[in-house]
Amino acid sequence: MSQKRLQEISNQISKIAISNNHSIITKEVLRSNDKDAIHKALDKLNNWINNPNSDIKQLEQTGIFIAMLELLNNEDIEIVRHIVLIFKLLTLKDTILNEILRSLDAVHKLELLLESSYDPMVLEDTATAIECLRRCTPYSIRRVGLGQYNENNGQFQWTLDLQQLHYKDVGVAWRVWDAGIGFTRWILENPQIFEGKEVLELGAGLGIAGLAAGLLCQSVLMTDYTPKIVSTLRENVKMNSVRSKLIRDACKVAPLDWTKDKVPKPFHYQVIIGTEVVYDVNLVEHLANVIHQSLTPDGVFYGTAATIRRGIPEFIKCMEDKFEFEVKVTDFPKRFVPDTNFDTYFFECRKRKNQIPLASSSSSSDDSNQYLDQSSAQQ
Repeated sequence: MSQKRLQEISNQISKIAISNNHSIITKEVLRSNDKDAIHKALDKLNNWINNPNSDIKQLEQTGIFIAMLELLNNEDIEIVRHIVLIFKLLTLKDTILNEILRSLDAVHKLELLLESSYDPMVLEDTATAIECLRRCTPYSIRRVGLGQYNENNGQFQWTLDLQQLHYKDVGVAWRVWDAGIGFTRWILENPQIFEGKEVLELGAGLGIAGLAAGLLCQSVLMTDYTPKIVSTLRENVKMNSVRSKLIRDACKVAPLDWTKDKVPKPFHYQVIIGTEVVYDVNLVEHLANVIHQSLTPDGVFYGTAATIRRGIPEFIKCMEDKFEFEVKVTDFPKRFVPDTNFDTYFFECRKRKNQIPLASSSSSSDDSNQYLDQSSAQQ
């Protein structure tokens, strides 16, 4: 069969799908080369969005959002105008569909269009959609889709719900940040690091990374230090435990102030994780000490920090010189946090092989010499 005939059949299928009343529109239509069919599909979607009786759940289940985002790169400016108008109309409604678009990195994709387009209509509607997607309402529940997005039913491989707070309650820890989502993606892409392990999370915030670890590991203790954050962490574990038995069985919460509390279990955890925990030069020694006191001899600390954070050189020096860790610092892949204007460091810290733990549970920052040189200990 000729290529031309195959294209004719594809276009006919697209047109049939458009007229199918059982679906709003299909991804097959949006991915066809039939411009008329695409415009008709987008017109149909536009009318559906503007109908006050439309059920948002119906559109969620179509799984068309990746195909919609692909149209941002279409060569036909009329199609691009049409699709960004639809994104604007959708995001202005501020529904669960906004969460799906955020989870598919729609903000980043729209920003790329904003940087490359000169069309006034495209620029205006794109800017509005970005503003809507960036909006974060205090005390709202953020739903984050993770893993593979199933275009057949519109569902993500994993979904986490997180109760957010207000800045006045806990400062910058009030909401789910892109850094936490990026680190969470890294965790889920590296299950071999976490499977069967006991994990400690430092500076858990609202808990997105720890909850993700709970989907993979034997157990994870999620810690932070302010009472409001700790109570919200417990709420988020409880909320996600309803959906996931893995989270219910693995995730626990405890308060931990690096500056004064004893570590929960000395030299016990095989993996320690922390997102943006290096940010204050006055806290880096306390942080390093907690990591030192909590890891097993062959344990590893994994963490991220934006390159603009204060205290990064001091943290590295403290880990290497005072606590005798091997510290590997690399650039965190941009694909995990595409919607940021700064770079991120990734930390992998391991204890040097010539250390053995002493029988002490002290977590004081002054009592840092909990390891001896192997040869000295044998004398």
